[in-house]
Amino acid sequence: MEFQQPNKKGSRLGRDTQGMALMMVMSSIAVLSLLVTDFVYITQVSQAISYGGVDQAQAHYLAKSGLKLSLLRLKYYKQALNLASVGGKTGQGMIPKAALEKLWSFPFYYPFPTNLPGMSIGDRDIIKKFEKESGLEGKLSATIESESTKYNLNSLIPGFGPSAPPSAAPPPRPMGDPNKMSNQADPQAARTAMEETIRQIIFQKTQSDPDFGAIYRDFRVPELVDQMAAWADRKYERRTAPSRDPVPMKRAPFYSVAELHNLSMMDDELYQLLSPQFTTGYLANEINVNHIKEPVLRSLVPGMTKEEADEFFKIRDSDAADNTFKRADDFFAYISKFVAAYKGNDRGLNELKDSIKKKNITIITDESVFKITVQATVNSATRTIRAWVRLEEKSSTNLALDQTQLNPQGPNALPDSGLTIYFMRID
Repeated sequence: MEFQQPNKKGSRLGRDTQGMALMMVMSSIAVLSLLVTDFVYITQVSQAISYGGVDQAQAHYLAKSGLKLSLLRLKYYKQALNLASVGGKTGQGMIPKAALEKLWSFPFYYPFPTNLPGMSIGDRDIIKKFEKESGLEGKLSATIESESTKYNLNSLIPGFGPSAPPSAAPPPRPMGDPNKMSNQADPQAARTAMEETIRQIIFQKTQSDPDFGAIYRDFRVPELVDQMAAWADRKYERRTAPSRDPVPMKRAPFYSVAELHNLSMMDDELYQLLSPQFTTGYLANEINVNHIKEPVLRSLVPGMTKEEADEFFKIRDSDAADNTFKRADDFFAYISKFVAAYKGNDRGLNELKDSIKKKNITIITDESVFKITVQATVNSATRTIRAWVRLEEKSSTNLALDQTQLNPQGPNALPDSGLTIYFMRID
């Protein structure tokens, strides 16, 4: 038998064809791998976006639930206050004011904390069972703060008063006639009050912090207030050169305390110190003497000494008795009795009352303006709601009201909640 010698040229051609096919297969596999990887990546991104959208929606509605719960707490506080005010004796012999204010001042958290002192194991089990059965996801915190212990930055504007913004309904209980308030209020007195408050805050900080005092002991407070007035009031004529302004003056009311950062004299450290003492809004500059702090108190009553201020807080905040003020007249009666500059000095006391009016300040003893801050978190999504709310006072305190009196617009109309949201921001 004869064996033929293989064709060397044909053998090389076969091997080349097999190599090309292998390269094509490997290239196809690589392309398919890239396509599959890209497809998986796009799917994961789309899924993450989808889940993120769901988380954002859940966080939004969880925050809205926290806001509604906070409004409900204020509603209950208002009703409890009305019940305790029968006969014009708020809290006397019935419910102490400090106990009433726990209805709104105590912060709310979800999930509920289970490590509180005195909580029994059975209570913890009940809480955990509720959280499991409720199906609520995420975390929620809701705090309510009084805005009646802070100076309103917009009080520097002449004629600033209780009138609401154009988009809001006028308040049922204005704190006076805006026209009369414009005549009584003295813009210079309001600026002087602002200067004294800021000076007191800085002075107290320098006493406790030498490093801060070394920098801000000689701080020019009048120049800062001059910039604040120029920012808020379009008609105000400045005393300092405008060439130093890093940002042009707004010439319109403050909408947020954060706008103070736009002033050339306001650095971060000073802002952190001053911002908690101020508020903004369209409401009158109301000061609650039952929650007032020392800087505002001593600027409100210039003749009061440091020792007298300490005694004021010791008596007002006593745990042994309810010494909170029930009316504004009670506050002035205390001043005339315990502050040496006004003892037996009726003329000086009347001048103090007039100066407070000229500073565009109203003395109150019950909380009426609140700031609600709600933060909800679901996975990585966070939603924050801030709302400024006012309790509107009713003219009648009669508890035996029929349905027509409670809801004069008819049985199908929504009842008046007694709460007005004047400003709300969602972040």
